[in-house]
Amino acid sequence: MFLKRIELQGFKSFADRTVLQFDQGVTGIVGPNGCGKSNINDAIRWVLGEQSTKSLRSGTAMSDIIFSGSEVRKPVNLASVSLVFDNTQRIFATDFDEVEITRVIRRNRDAQYLINRTPCRLKDVTDLVMDTGLGRDSLSIITQGNISSFADAKPEDRRSLFEEAAGVAKYKKRKKTSLAKLEATQANLERLQDILDELERQLGPLEKQAEKARRYISLRDELSSIEITVLADEIGSLKEQVSQLEQDIDHSRIQEGRMSEDIQRKEASVADLRRETTELDSRILELQKQYAANLQERVSLEKRKTQLDEQRRRLLESGSDEDRRSQLQALASEARLEYEDRLDRLNSLEQTRQETEQNLADLRQKQEVLQKERHSASNRLQDLLRRQDTVTAMLRQPYTHQQGVNAVMKARQSLQGIEGTAAALLQPKEGMGSAVNAALGGAVFNIITTDEQCARGAIRFLKRNRSGRATFLPMSVCRPRFPKKDQETIAQAAPGAVGWAADLVDCKDRYRNVRDRLLGNIFVCDTLEHANETARRLKYGIKIVTLDGDIVHTGGSMTGGSQKQGSSLLTLQDEQRQLEKRAADAQTAVQELSRSLAPLESQVQQVQEELVQLQVERAKLENIAALKKEKYESLKSRLAAAGEEEDRQAVQDSLAAELSRMHRTIDGQESQMNALQQHRRETGESLTGLEEEIRILRRDLSALQNESRKGEVAAAGLKSRMESLLMRLNTDYTMTYEFALTQKRDVDLEQARIRVRELREEIREIGSVNLDAPEEYDALHERYVDLKKQKEDLEEAGTRILSAISEMDETMTAQFDEMFHKIDHELDGVFSAMFGGGHARLILTDPEDLLTSGVDIDVQPPGKRVKNIQTFSGGEKALIAISVLFAILKARTMPLCIFDEVEAALDQANVERFARYLSKFKEDSQFIVVTHRPGTMEQCDDLYGVTMQKDGVSTILKVRLEDAREMAASA
Repeated sequence: MFLKRIELQGFKSFADRTVLQFDQGVTGIVGPNGCGKSNINDAIRWVLGEQSTKSLRSGTAMSDIIFSGSEVRKPVNLASVSLVFDNTQRIFATDFDEVEITRVIRRNRDAQYLINRTPCRLKDVTDLVMDTGLGRDSLSIITQGNISSFADAKPEDRRSLFEEAAGVAKYKKRKKTSLAKLEATQANLERLQDILDELERQLGPLEKQAEKARRYISLRDELSSIEITVLADEIGSLKEQVSQLEQDIDHSRIQEGRMSEDIQRKEASVADLRRETTELDSRILELQKQYAANLQERVSLEKRKTQLDEQRRRLLESGSDEDRRSQLQALASEARLEYEDRLDRLNSLEQTRQETEQNLADLRQKQEVLQKERHSASNRLQDLLRRQDTVTAMLRQPYTHQQGVNAVMKARQSLQGIEGTAAALLQPKEGMGSAVNAALGGAVFNIITTDEQCARGAIRFLKRNRSGRATFLPMSVCRPRFPKKDQETIAQAAPGAVGWAADLVDCKDRYRNVRDRLLGNIFVCDTLEHANETARRLKYGIKIVTLDGDIVHTGGSMTGGSQKQGSSLLTLQDEQRQLEKRAADAQTAVQELSRSLAPLESQVQQVQEELVQLQVERAKLENIAALKKEKYESLKSRLAAAGEEEDRQAVQDSLAAELSRMHRTIDGQESQMNALQQHRRETGESLTGLEEEIRILRRDLSALQNESRKGEVAAAGLKSRMESLLMRLNTDYTMTYEFALTQKRDVDLEQARIRVRELREEIREIGSVNLDAPEEYDALHERYVDLKKQKEDLEEAGTRILSAISEMDETMTAQFDEMFHKIDHELDGVFSAMFGGGHARLILTDPEDLLTSGVDIDVQPPGKRVKNIQTFSGGEKALIAISVLFAILKARTMPLCIFDEVEAALDQANVERFARYLSKFKEDSQFIVVTHRPGTMEQCDDLYGVTMQKDGVSTILKVRLEDAREMAASA
């Protein structure tokens, strides 16, 4: 292996691309001081990985090695150096005949390394040249400073050169790494032991907790298995009861409907019978009046007949026909006038009767409409009362689904500072129940307490009695939450704005902070569309709810859909208030309709009586008019035959016939009145019977409605209980009723209930349990085992490291001892040659410890006594140091050596000795010698002259001395 060439560009004073070709042998690099010849040595060390800018004689930054320019040359931005080695002997562990190592640096950037023009790491370069004799700190690169340092060094510091020669540097590096690993291992062992000690301290109590938790979990699982069966059975039983009750209620409602229809039919029949009774009474009254009129008429006829008999007697006595005719004419005229007067009165009466009948029809139509309205209002009132009873029953047990809340509210008298739930203290305004319920969410069941101490007392109560959990809001720490001014302005101006939720709730002054805390920054819109638009305007910064209970949360997520009727406490309260108002309105409507019907019924009765009176008068007038007409016609006939006796006899016969007819009429009227009165009595009896039936039906309907309401209340209670059990099934076991049925076990339910109580008692006796303990214990124990294994691994690793260090110590001791004695053996001869006689030897300061012993040098120049190296002059020390260096080269051949003015301190005679001795090694080693001493130059095979012109750039010139000598000899 030898260095074939160096390529430089932009490195220090070598601004331009410069190539130095080398052959085997000795190559000298010469030039005046300051020309840049030592920069070649620096370049080699830089490529091999030198990181110290001080050692490279540059500035403070590595980029300072880049050519920085001169008065006539601009600076460059890149420095590059390449070393090209011959590798035909495979000294480098790579299958290339040539190995090129390059280092490049650019301004303001890190350096880049390349091997055969492939980017690599500094470590790759270091590993490549290791054990080849090359390296930035190896024996292959020696400077004047190295010679001086070696000569003046302490024995302990001087041994590094011998270690390098012995090849133990890599072992020392490995040992240092191994010692660091061993130290880290020991530190890890100590840390692991501390952790293991702490884990052992934790594992004992945690194991007990884990065992307790496992016992609890076992009991809880058994309880779950049995209780799921019990719950499923109870829910199924409740479902059956509710279903049966609902069937009974539906059947009752069907019966109520039928009974109501029956009552309506019977009430219609009663109305018809009452109308018929009224008509019968009217007809009876009419007949009675007709009968009385006929009796009066009969008296009048009898009186008239008596008068006629008297007139006839007088006429017969007077015997004057003219007088009879005049009298008949007067009677006929009088009869005609009476007849016409009766006709006029009859026509007027008929018109009045028709108007009265029309008025009666109108009144009856109004009466029927009002009766239907009253019946509808009464049914609506009954429905509202039934729903009101149901809601009231549900409100009597408002916290069935909240076990903890229910327990606290039942025990509030024995607990201090329990104000009530948020639902009880905050009353939504009418129609705002769904919105406020949505705004509060789970906070609707927050229990408001006077202060934190009261809340803690209630929590202790729940824990002590295992009565579930609840959320408490102490008034003492309750602070309002309000929107920002800009949010308030934007929300109020948004479409569909209803208002801030806190403004839609009524509460006492002392609960205002609670209201504003829970609802102060929640806005209400009328619809979900407007809520979305408002949320966008507010950049989803606040919660918005709608009147239907839909929610747009902060961030934009939405909650909505259908809800079961009465699914929330606030909704029930709102519904109850609305039901109370609607029931009151319905009751008022029924009363108003009843009050409106009373005068109308009185008017109907009065008009009916008026109509009867008109009918009686009409019948009377018709009868009288008929009589008057008949009398008039009779008188006309008689007037025509006034002179005849037969006429008088005809009048008498007519009167007799009229009296006979009147007798028959009166007899017929008596029979008709008897029949009508009998029918009236029968109708009255039917009316009384129907009214009694209606009373009984109303009583039965009322009883049935009461039973229905009781059934609805009972069903509501059962549903509430069932909902509570379903909620418990879902909350405690996260399963539906349908799934619970699939888990139901075939057990004796009574025994199962007993076992549930026993298990609950056993669980209660266990007390507080850390359910995470088994998992924590397993994890902690697993970690303990793992750390224990790690500790064993570390102990084993420590043992292996100690063994490796011991082996390295043995190797280093053997190699150092061998190399030390070789060098010591060679040193005496080299010293004698360099000094022209005398002796020199190496001395170990601590022969018992070869790994740390320093190396001292005792020399005996010719004719002088033995002295230590430190006692000699500078030149002598330099020559002694060079002697040691040559002894090392004899003991260990180096493929490449670079000497940078190592002989600068020697006089001319010693330089010549140095140069001649150097020539002895050129068959085995390649030397690059930076020098300005002629004696050294003469022994070189090639010379590179380095010069620097005014532009501050180094240039080179190569001279082959053998050729020069031949040319000189031939001349």
